[in-house]
Amino acid sequence: MYLLKPVLWNTENYVRPSGVRASGQSFPGLNGYGHEEWNNSPKLRFVESKQRWCAFHTEGVKKAPVEEHAGQIFVFMTATHDRVQQLVGVAGNAMCLSAEDQLPERRRLAKLLKIDSFWSDAWRLPAVQRRFQNAGTFQQHFSADAAWIPNWICPEEFFLWLEKPVTLDSQRLTDKKALPMMFAGYQPISRETAALILNQVTTPQRTDTWARLLDALLSAPDSPMPLQGEQSDPATTRAALTQQRIGQGTFREALKQRWESACAVTGLTCSELLRASHVRPWKNSNSRQRRDPENGLLLAAHMDALFDRGLVSFDSAGKMLLSSKLGSDVRQDFGLPRALRYPPSKQLEEYLEYHREFLFQK
Repeated sequence: MYLLKPVLWNTENYVRPSGVRASGQSFPGLNGYGHEEWNNSPKLRFVESKQRWCAFHTEGVKKAPVEEHAGQIFVFMTATHDRVQQLVGVAGNAMCLSAEDQLPERRRLAKLLKIDSFWSDAWRLPAVQRRFQNAGTFQQHFSADAAWIPNWICPEEFFLWLEKPVTLDSQRLTDKKALPMMFAGYQPISRETAALILNQVTTPQRTDTWARLLDALLSAPDSPMPLQGEQSDPATTRAALTQQRIGQGTFREALKQRWESACAVTGLTCSELLRASHVRPWKNSNSRQRRDPENGLLLAAHMDALFDRGLVSFDSAGKMLLSSKLGSDVRQDFGLPRALRYPPSKQLEEYLEYHREFLFQK
């Protein structure tokens, strides 16, 4: 599930509230700060269930089926300011905790993260001080609502906050004049649009996290997987079990180790341009095959596109096979054919056989 979600603009990279003016009837307009203004703060990072997590905030998502997709949501956070709309952050494999029955979990996280103490970050703002009689009054107000701040969680390895926000072209991306601007609004988008937005991120900001997000997005299940664990388990435990079931993150890391962090064909080592590609596609694989690193190749972006579309394949010895649909100019430009750098294992051979039989366009 992929969502565009507006958040309040912030001029301090979302480490603490910055005092940006907002609509008078919105929460930030009435109170002088927004709950999302800590989204990039180290204070919302924590370790639990043997994993590092990020808590973050957006306003509600109304009728979006977030419970059905728990732990499998990609949230693209955008901010509108100065007549532009910009991507400020992306959270992958996220779990929404905004439902009423999640209040105990939000309170637990608020206590763990000591969110009550964040009040002073907002009180320093003149806009906040103008709206509240004194610090004590504001502190009471803030504490009463503190548990609303951690209403999303996601694994830290799938949380990307942009030092330089990226301006988005709404007409090109969604065929609409503008992206959602109301904090309570949201817009579902397709996987293709989500990938297009992620690819708007400028090259200097295409970190390992960016590459990991793109891999996870492109290999995400077409239909939601049931949330794992027991109802009484912490949200992090349930989200971690679901992520393990899907196998994202660990799949890429296993391929990096196997291919020495370089493209299996070209030897390219630029992590931002490497894709964790399934040989037998995700949609045609069972849960074991989806997590199996033998069912994968670490490929440069152009090689991944050729392999995914069946324009190239490999024989049992790792020799590259070229489709008759692949033009001579492309072959020359990319220096094809080129074999795998290492001979395939027996298990990889079996997956390659599937690729040749069902995907390769002879």
